[in-house]
This record gives sequence, structure tokens and C-alpha cells, in this order.
Amino acid sequence: MIIKGIFALSFLFIIPELLGLIITKFLDKEKNNLILAFVLGCLIEFAICQLIAVPLIFMNAKFTTLLYIYIGINLILSIVSICLNIKRIKELFINNLKSIKEMPKLLTLMVVILVGIQVYGLVGYMHLDDDDAFYVGTAVTSVQTNTIYKYSPTTGRESGEHLDLRYKLGPFPVYYAIMSEIINIHPTIFAHTIMPIVFLPLSYMVIGLLAKYLFKNNKEQTMLFLIFINIMSIWGNYSIRNTFSFLLFRIWQGKSILANIIIPGVWLFYLLGKEDGFKLINYIMIFILILAGCLTTTMGIALPPLSLMLLVLADELSKIVQKNKKATKQTKHLIRRQKNKFNIREFIKENRDSFINVAKCLACCMPAIIYGLIYFI
Repeated sequence: MIIKGIFALSFLFIIPELLGLIITKFLDKEKNNLILAFVLGCLIEFAICQLIAVPLIFMNAKFTTLLYIYIGINLILSIVSICLNIKRIKELFINNLKSIKEMPKLLTLMVVILVGIQVYGLVGYMHLDDDDAFYVGTAVTSVQTNTIYKYSPTTGRESGEHLDLRYKLGPFPVYYAIMSEIINIHPTIFAHTIMPIVFLPLSYMVIGLLAKYLFKNNKEQTMLFLIFINIMSIWGNYSIRNTFSFLLFRIWQGKSILANIIIPGVWLFYLLGKEDGFKLINYIMIFILILAGCLTTTMGIALPPLSLMLLVLADELSKIVQKNKKATKQTKHLIRRQKNKFNIREFIKENRDSFINVAKCLACCMPAIIYGLIYFI
């Protein structure tokens, strides 16, 4: 149990933190934010799993091959992170300790208690979902047969629903098959008992970081917002299809991760990038997020890029309207009556930065575009 605890602590908390610190080191305002680093680290783990799992599935590789490659990449990146950040460990500790002391104690305690109640509810009063027959069954089958999507988790045959391309392109059950094998815990126990302890707080971390931006670092308003979201989640079972029900009933399924972590993460990373002036590291963060979303489910291939592009288009369009309000009115008139006089080149030149940002965000969606093309072609 002690060894299992050490491995669980390492691969569920320490390694994600180290992976995230590789990215945050190059940020300006959030370089010492350990919560953001943890969120990024978990997304990097998802992205790594997606990158290596899909090709190995099509190659009919053994599960242990995927397991060892995954562990090797994570350990190498963790060592790189230690080398990059060893000189600023003191700075990280001091800055985060200072930030904790500045938190409103009563409101923060209320948030911790509310999140703890939800985690206890998931772990202590386990919800059994019909989809577990396939998703958890796939993880169990991978571990027990040393294969990846070769045998049906419901019948044990080589033919069946597991051969559907939408499952192979979004192989989230493979992720917790890997983690359960590393920790040496049965995949079912890992999915229902361990994953809620990690991923439910992770979803609130994403919401908390987003609230921190929206309320301009006002800690009291951020905590009040988190309390409100917690109460909405606890009392949100007015439908089995909403975000709150997915969060508290089946956080171990990829579609819940998509709804509660990936899509809010799109807003978070875009707004952080906007605040930083969209440097290369911000686009890398968005790229990692989109790739991580592809692991969760095939809807993760479609919805995060769609959300991102709608967000960037709306944002850049509002900038163009605000910057060229009078010119925009004139442009509409010219388009209607004197189309031949509208200078499209001049318009693109004047709004060059907006077009570049849209193009770069579209480039960040390339993983989803590639997996989407594989699905249809």
C-alpha cells in the first residue's frame, strides 16, 4: 500500500506539476502559479497519451508497449523540468505561500469543504453508470489481455463495437488503464475511486483560474464565484445531460473531462493569451489543450476547436469594429452599392494582427483537423 501510495502521488500529482512547470517557466504573469502548472501538466499527460496511443492502436501494438513509452516520455520530461526549474524552487515556494496567506480564509475554507463533500460523495457513494460497461470495460480488457482495442469489452470477441473508429480516435479509457497499471490498482477501482479525487478538484481549478481572470485577481470575488459554482453543481441534477450531472456522476469518462475541463480550458487559455499579448508559449498552451481534448472523445475533436475559433473570431471582429467604427459603416455602404471600390487588400493590411491571430489559432487546431480527416477519410 505504501508503494502504491508513492506511485499514485508521483504520477497523479508530482509529475503533472513538473510537466506544467516546463510551460509556466516561459510565462510572464503566471510563471509561479502552481495551480496553472498542475492543470497544464494533466493536459500534457492527456496529449502525450493521445499522440502515442492512436498510432499504436492502428499498429495492433501491445498494451505494455504503450505503457512503457508513456512512462518513459513522462519521466524524461520530468527530468527536463527539474533541470529547468531547480534554481527557482525557492521563488516558487515563497510566491505561492504569499498567495495562500492573502486568500480570504473563511471563503477559501468554504470552497475546500464544498469540493471535499463532492469528492466524498463520488468516492463513498459510487455511481454506477451504464456506459461503464464499455469505457471501464475497455480499460480492464486492455490490462488483462495486453492489447489495445482488440477485443470487445462486452463479449470478448475480436469483432464488435470497440472497432468503431470514433472509439479508437478518442481512447480515454486507455489513459486510466495506463495509470491503473502504474499504480497497480484494478482499472475499475482507479476509475471510480482515484480519478474523482484528482479530476473533480482539477475542474474547479480550471474554473477558479478563469474566475481569477474575469474578476481581475480579486480573491474574494473569485472565491464567492467558486462557492456559487459548487452550489450549482451540488444542486444541478435537474437533467442527466448537463455539465453538473456529468461532473458528479461520471467524472472518469472522457465526455465529462471534455465538458468540465477542456472546454472551460479553451476560454481560460485564450483569455490568458490575450492578457499576455499572444506570445508563442500561449499558442503552445492552446495547441496542447486541443490535442488533450482529442483524447477524451471524438466530440473532443470537434467541440474545442469550434469553441476556440468562434471565440477568436468574435473577439477579433469586435476589435475591428471598435477600431474602425466609421470605416466599417462606410465599408458596408460600399459593399452594397460600389463593390468594385472596396479595397480588400487595404482592409486586410489595416487589420493584419487580427488575421494573424485567427490564423495562428487555426494552426493550434491542427491535431483536431488531422484526427477529423482520419475519421472521415
